[in-house]
Amino acid sequence: MALRQTYLSMKSKLPTEAKAVLVMRGRGNDELAPSSELFADFNRFKQEFKDSPGTYSDAYWYAWDKSNYEQRFTKQILSDPKGMARLAYLAEEAKDRDVYLICYEGEDKPCHRKLLLKIAREHLKAQVVEEAFRP
Repeated sequence: MALRQTYLSMKSKLPTEAKAVLVMRGRGNDELAPSSELFADFNRFKQEFKDSPGTYSDAYWYAWDKSNYEQRFTKQILSDPKGMARLAYLAEEAKDRDVYLICYEGEDKPCHRKLLLKIAREHLKAQVVEEAFRP
């Protein structure tokens, strides 16, 4: 049993005994979603990519780096008692059954759900499986 991750289109394929937790804003777990400010910055940089891609292969990677997403999101969660409490609760629940953190991004991109697993592993000593779910 562990804290795991996958993306939304895989939710219906999860084992029936697993718990699915949507970590996108407006889905009941806002304390585990990126702040409105971070999300807005990320989207602004995705738009900016069209004018100045530089050495980036696509808008997603450009926005991830330019918005300093990993550092900002990690700081957001670590400094939010509600976010950390919710993550700790899910990590505890994952001792008895697999708990999947789910958002929209596919496996080929960095994502906040993967950062949540990293935080849970490093700061809560949670049992984590980082590999994506495969039916």
